[in-house]
Amino acid sequence: MGERIVFTVAAASAIACGILVITQKAPFRATVALIGTLLSVAVMFVLLMAPFVAAIQVIVYAGAIVVLFLFVIAYLGERPQVEPGDRLVRYQAFAWLAVIGLGIQGVVVLATTDLPGMRDDPRPTGDIGSPEAIGRSFIDDNIVAFEATSLALLVAAVGAVMLAKRAIRAEGGR
Repeated sequence: MGERIVFTVAAASAIACGILVITQKAPFRATVALIGTLLSVAVMFVLLMAPFVAAIQVIVYAGAIVVLFLFVIAYLGERPQVEPGDRLVRYQAFAWLAVIGLGIQGVVVLATTDLPGMRDDPRPTGDIGSPEAIGRSFIDDNIVAFEATSLALLVAAVGAVMLAKRAIRAEGGR
């Protein structure tokens, strides 16, 4: 019973902090909410008996990557918000119809799927959370995807800094 309570609190916290990440206008506050989201996910990993993955979640994501985000936010500084008129407001009804349609489509697909494990008892997980199993998964099965993701993150970080620097210079800043 205690695991369910902890899971419910961690899941609700992850959802609430995730919503704050996308709704906060101040980038620093959104990053702090991201830390809350990542820590809540780490708690769920502990409940799934994957302490190594939880530790990596805290050290790598909540630690290193969020520190990188905070460094970029501090480097670029606070800029005043420019509130231009929203040219896409007339398409808002179409956007909501698309979201509702995609949601209905997702429910139909999940209800009619024949994927193994959806209605069966789950297979035993075995050794999925140990450092050896994670290392084997990275090296044996997913090395290309792992390296492509790291390269994409590097390019995105460099591109974000370059675009922000150009915007600051265009405003007459540093």
